[in-house]
Amino acid sequence: MRRERTRRRVLDAAFILMGHERGLAVRIEEICAEAGISRGTFYNYFTSLDQVFDALSFDLSHDFNSAVLATMARMEDMAARTDAAMRYYLERARSNPQWGWAMVHISATGPLFGAETFASALATVEEGIARGEFVIEDARVGRDMILGTALAAMITQLREGADADQPQKVARLILRALGVPDDRVTDVVSRPLPPPTLTE
Repeated sequence: MRRERTRRRVLDAAFILMGHERGLAVRIEEICAEAGISRGTFYNYFTSLDQVFDALSFDLSHDFNSAVLATMARMEDMAARTDAAMRYYLERARSNPQWGWAMVHISATGPLFGAETFASALATVEEGIARGEFVIEDARVGRDMILGTALAAMITQLREGADADQPQKVARLILRALGVPDDRVTDVVSRPLPPPTLTE
């Protein structure tokens, strides 16, 4: 229990330091000071900053991503799932800017929005192509377009503010770029989203 509490303090300290606009350049010394531990204690738990970032990425996104994926799985097609994923992430960053900035900075050091989200986006695009919903040649290009646009939109939202319907505007453009017909895009993005939950 004591070991887990100290590890938790390190991750909480990293989150505090990364959860604002200038939080990208965090150093081990700053994490140690914020957590109230020595550098030697830090290395009892993590071998590097990258390892902290990987652990924090999982910590910040796993439960949320699991709920998002479970909710998306109940949607009928890949266009609806793609729309939902983008809107869920952008709306969460709007409601919790500290979480949003931490996800932005984590994305600068590893897979965009963490390994789970990165893999899920690729799988969604691949299935969309296989079903004939998305008209693009390379699923990786689709993944990068979705995640890269969501990241840029999140930064704009956090830094400059944005209209309440910004997530729908972003999702609409991405779905059109993936080749989804306009009438289907309009239908999908106009629907209210259910809260992301693990069960119905």
